[in-house]
Amino acid sequence: MHIAIIGCGEVGGAYARALEGKATLALCDIVFEGRPGALSQELGLPLNLTKGDWLAPCDLAIAAVPGRASGEAAEAAFPHMSQGSVYIDVSTGAPDSLRASAKAFHAAGRAFVDVAIMGAIALTGGRTPVLIAGEEAERAKAFFELMGATPKILDGGRPGDAVALKLLRSVIVKGLECLAIESLTAAEQLGIRDRLLDALGDIDSGPIADLLASLVTTHILHAERRMHEMEESTAQLRALGFDAATTSALGARYAATLKRREMDPPPADAHETLGAALAWLDRSVRLD
Repeated sequence: MHIAIIGCGEVGGAYARALEGKATLALCDIVFEGRPGALSQELGLPLNLTKGDWLAPCDLAIAAVPGRASGEAAEAAFPHMSQGSVYIDVSTGAPDSLRASAKAFHAAGRAFVDVAIMGAIALTGGRTPVLIAGEEAERAKAFFELMGATPKILDGGRPGDAVALKLLRSVIVKGLECLAIESLTAAEQLGIRDRLLDALGDIDSGPIADLLASLVTTHILHAERRMHEMEESTAQLRALGFDAATTSALGARYAATLKRREMDPPPADAHETLGAALAWLDRSVRLD
């Protein structure tokens, strides 16, 4: 198998190392700040500085570029790729950008697959789980299995769908990350970090899906009390000298729910199921 790695940063490097000895590799990178051909030197492979005819023999091309460069990289690569090849985009580009790239590839008779990396590739390298969307998802799945990953195909998914799910997942995971920073730094200052972590133990008692459903459904009933609790939490953090940037922003979410409750009281059963709760909450989270 002949594979092109487009982008030789952390992600591209992890995949190149995982594929060493399992496939014929071709490297391409146009970013040099902090990594002037380091992966090329490490693996003893030539480094291509632009897309070109060297892509023609490749069965697969793995685009591991910054998300903002996803469309540009795809546009530059597809004229050089052969019929029957597969372009796999593992960048976290905008879903609409990936859909536009997939449309261009399809028109040219080439396959485009959207892959969302669903874990910390710095820790697990090529074995990191991925979510795959696109017509050639099975071929992409076989590629990731070659590296020992646990790929999952998004049933009926089209390019853009996998990254859209990843971005929504990031709202929760990155939100927890920022809140953990604010809470744990304060707990460390107070000397109660271990006690705080122990107090969070109840969250481990059930699936996270059940926890999220419970938080959302009960939010409708308890938004006012919880808003006041977050105001107190913000005040405590600031009294300790912390900015409480994330914690203080939570108040706006509760305020929006309370405003919606005042303008359009929820049905009596709005808190009984996740679907009913989300249907009513929808208007409070929109821009219009």
